Amino acid sequence: MSTLSAAAPAPFPVTVHPFKSPTPYSCAYEQGSSSSKNALVFIGGLGDGPHTVPYVHRVAKELESSTKLSYSVFETRLRSSFGGFGYRRLQDDAADISALVKYLHGIGKQKVVLMGHSTGCQDCVEYADATKYSNEPVDGFILQATVSDREAIRPLMSKEAYEEGIEYASNLIKSGKENEIMPRSKLPKEFDTPISAYRWFSLAGRGGDDDFFSSDLSDAEVEAVWSRFKQPANLKNGKAIVLQESQASSLASFLEQHTT
Repeated sequence: MSTLSAAAPAPFPVTVHPFKSPTPYSCAYEQGSSSSKNALVFIGGLGDGPHTVPYVHRVAKELESSTKLSYSVFETRLRSSFGGFGYRRLQDDAADISALVKYLHGIGKQKVVLMGHSTGCQDCVEYADATKYSNEPVDGFILQATVSDREAIRPLMSKEAYEEGIEYASNLIKSGKENEIMPRSKLPKEFDTPISAYRWFSLAGRGGDDDFFSSDLSDAEVEAVWSRFKQPANLKNGKAIVLQESQASSLASFLEQHTT
């Protein structure tokens, strides 16, 4: 879900890295020392984009002050960033992230770790699917505040309205109109961004492409999600780590334990 902050941070410096990507004019924004040997790529949730999640600044400062690590933090504008989540999909994000990882390897970063926040965790799961993609390999994944968007959306609507919206989206998808925008009357009032039938079902429907963390998944479905991180094609010698919200501020200690 969206993690946009209402409070504006104080001014802060970044290094801007233009890089080749499926998204034209892509740039990555680096916080910390540009001489760092390694890179932490932060991927936000629905509605997020570069610099919208406040704790990223604290993470960058903590990593920069670490005597054992040599990491800087990168963010980039994915095709799904900000309001783009309504008509983009996880596959688009995986391609954009892979292009950034390729760039980071090309400028000499020795290790690259992906950190997903909220819905950004779904991007990490998608990226790790070596049966579907030949993405640039990374050294680890950090899943921070994993969330079921389906279970977060469900209380925002009555049972009848929710089911009507899912049925409406399903019918559009079946008729080949998956990119058609959902009517506002079929969505909760909290969703004021145009959203396609495909993305609505992906987020809100049982078995949608974003449905990785719901509490009612079967054991087989859970295994299918987490087994992706056992595939060596997209994950080098690193690991996948799941953090609770309160653990984000101690990220440096986790990186020291798991990537050094």
